[in-house]
Parts: sequence; C-alpha cells; structure tokens
Amino acid sequence: MPAKGVMITGFPGFIAGRLMDDLLERQTTKNHYYFLVQPRFATVARERCESIEARYPQFQKKWTIVEGDIREKELGIAPDVLKKIRPKIHRLWHLAAIYDLSVPVSLAYGVNVEGTLHVLDFIETLPKFERFLYISTCYVAGDRRGMIYENDLDKGQDFKNHYESTKFWAEKMVQHRWDKIPTVIFRPAIVVGDSKTGETIKGDGPYVFFNLLGRLPKWIPMVNFGDPTATINVVPVDFLVEAMSVISEQEEVEGKVFALADPRPSLASDLMGDLIRELGRAPIIGQVPMKVVNALMSVKPIERLAGVQKQAFAYA
Repeated sequence: MPAKGVMITGFPGFIAGRLMDDLLERQTTKNHYYFLVQPRFATVARERCESIEARYPQFQKKWTIVEGDIREKELGIAPDVLKKIRPKIHRLWHLAAIYDLSVPVSLAYGVNVEGTLHVLDFIETLPKFERFLYISTCYVAGDRRGMIYENDLDKGQDFKNHYESTKFWAEKMVQHRWDKIPTVIFRPAIVVGDSKTGETIKGDGPYVFFNLLGRLPKWIPMVNFGDPTATINVVPVDFLVEAMSVISEQEEVEGKVFALADPRPSLASDLMGDLIRELGRAPIIGQVPMKVVNALMSVKPIERLAGVQKQAFAYA
C-alpha cells in the first residue's frame, strides 16, 4: 500500500516539532510527511527532519520539505511541486499562526485569517483528502468569563488583542466549511514546556515574566497583578501533543471541537508565588490593580525596562 501524504504547517515550530515525535510513536500506517515552510526556514526544517530520522527509522526518506507561504494562494507552492503532491495528500495539520500578543492587526490577519482561508481553499482541491486537523486556541473566547464549552464560539465577545480576534475569525471560517471539509478542531490553553523535563524553546506566555524577574535583584519583593481571583490555564506540551495525536486517529470526531485545557486552573497569584519560591526570591508583598499596571506599561520606556509586553499582563 502506498504511503499516505500528511501535510504539516508550522514546522519546525515548538508544538509541530513535538507533535511529530508523538505521531511517529503511534504511527500504524505508512505515511509520507510534507512540511510546508517558508524558504527562510527550509534549512532549519531539513536539519530537524534529519534529527528525527535518527530517532525514528520509519521516518527515513518519508519526508519532503515543501517551500511555500500560507499567505499566498495555493500556499505559495511552485506549480510543478503542486502537480506531484496534490494527489498524495490525505491529511493536513494546520499549526502555523502568529502567536505574538502585540502583533499588528495587518500581520495577524494576513497569517491567521487569510492564511487559514488559503489552507481551506487548498484542501478543497485535494482529490483524496480525509481529515483536517486545525489548531485553534481556547482564547477565541476573548473576554468571556465563567464556564465556556466546546460548542461555544460566537457569543458577541470582545478580545484582548489581535491574536485572539484573528484566531476567532479563523476558527469561524473553519467551522463554516464543516459540511465540505472533514475537520477536527483543537483549542489549547497556554502551552508551556514538558511536564517532566521542563524543556521548552518558547519565550512567550508565562515565560515573559522571567524577563522581568531576571532584571531585578533577588532581594526586591514582587507583587501580584490585577484580580486576585484570576486564574491562568496552562497545559504542558507533552500533554497537548499526546492528546492531539490520539484524538486525530479516532473515528467519528469530525465536526467536533476539543478544548485541551486544565479543568481546574490555578490562581495566577498561586502560580507566581510558586515561581518566586522556586527562584529563591523575596516573597510577594501585595496586589497591584490592573488599571495601575496598564497605566505604567503604557509608558514605552517602562515597558522596555520591564522586558514584558503590556498585553501579557491581561493573562496574569
């Protein structure tokens, strides 16, 4: 039986790289992987594939780097390459996105919305397509509070930043084509490092506060920010990729959304307290209202000095 083609966007990013390990661990059928990468990342992607080959014999000669760009029609893939691979692709994992909380709206829209639109259009041209695996985010919920269910999406919510709003519009487009494209949607919470080793290559999410702590002497006491009852929902990357990999192989999951999050999230203040203790820093001494934080972080020199984006405090 010939190998089935699996296309992956967002490689060799943090989540896509870890996902490959899990997919190969569980692989029961012959697959050939097509990694759609921008030309500037092609060398790094090839090196990462060679590294994976050394760990997984079944991956040897079962991968192809496809240069392109989701911001372009036909994903920016050269016509001669398209002719060869189009009949072979059965699945597509779409992980490519702009995750920067301070990203300008034009860039966020171009990648997260228009890029997803181009992926959907491309899928509709694939003659043997079986399943679309789309990575959304729990934060399509925007500023909503309380329990939010997987079948909730458009409830008139506002958003904290362009990342949230563009991922919301992208998921709206994906759900709009459920009748044409067999799709599974994953909504991760904030993704952090490996639960066992702590390994990560990410510098966003909770890690931005490491910048702030690293700029201050250990003896300086810290404060908590914003609402003392606020929670923060984080998931380790090993849990995330295992869940996505397992669900992706299940039957009758098309047209479903899976929130991959902690059902009992921690208080943000507790998480900060644990971090402070682990780093051997002076204990937290109080709480600063978010309106004060926003006012201070709106002053660009203060934002640069802190080494933390203003937008990150919305999740603290």
